Amino acid sequence: VPIRRIVGIDVGVKELLTTSDGIIIKNMKFIDKYEKKIKGLNRWLSRCQKGSKNREKVKKKIQEVYSKLKNARKYFLHKTSKQIVDENDLIVTEKLKINKMVQNKKLSKKIYDASWYELIRQLQYKSKLNGKICYQIDTYYPSSQTCNRCGNINKDVKDLKVRSWECPNCTNINDRDLNASINIMWEGIKAYMNSRNNIELQ
Repeated sequence: VPIRRIVGIDVGVKELLTTSDGIIIKNMKFIDKYEKKIKGLNRWLSRCQKGSKNREKVKKKIQEVYSKLKNARKYFLHKTSKQIVDENDLIVTEKLKINKMVQNKKLSKKIYDASWYELIRQLQYKSKLNGKICYQIDTYYPSSQTCNRCGNINKDVKDLKVRSWECPNCTNINDRDLNASINIMWEGIKAYMNSRNNIELQ
C-alpha cells in the first residue's frame, strides 16, 4: 500500500486520543458510567443471606453489568481502531510503559478504563491485516515538550497540568496533546524513511 496518509496519535486520560490532523476522540469513561450501579448491587449483595436465591440473582445481575461494561468498551475500541486504520496508511503511536504508569494511584483506574494497550494492539494487528504500517516511537521521546514548529525542547512543561504553552524560542503556541501527536507523526516518518533506506542499501 502506498503511503499517502500519515497520522500521529497521542493517547491520554481526559481525551482517549488526539491525532496530528486535529481529531479528538473523547475518553468514554465506561467505569464511571457503570460504577454507581455496581456499587449499589454490591450493597444489595451484602444484605442477602448466604446461599439464598436472592443472593444468586444479585450475583447474576453484577456479572451482567460487568459484561455490559466490557462489551461497550470492546465495541468502542474496535470502532475507533477500524476508523483510524481505514483512513491512514502509516499510523504512529508512542511505546507506553503502562505497568509503570498504573503505579500512580490517582490515574490507575482511568488508565485501565482507557485501555491504551488494547487500542494500540488493535491498531497494530488491523494495520498488518490491511497492508498498513503501525510504528511505535521510543517511550522517552519528549513529544509534549518539543515545539513542533522549531524543535526546541521546553522542559518547563513536563507537568501534565500544563495544557498549552508558548515556545520560548519561536513563540509558537502549542496545545499539549496536538503538539505531541504532530511530533509523534514526524518521528514515525523518520523511522519509516530510515527503514526504507536500510532496505535499499541491502
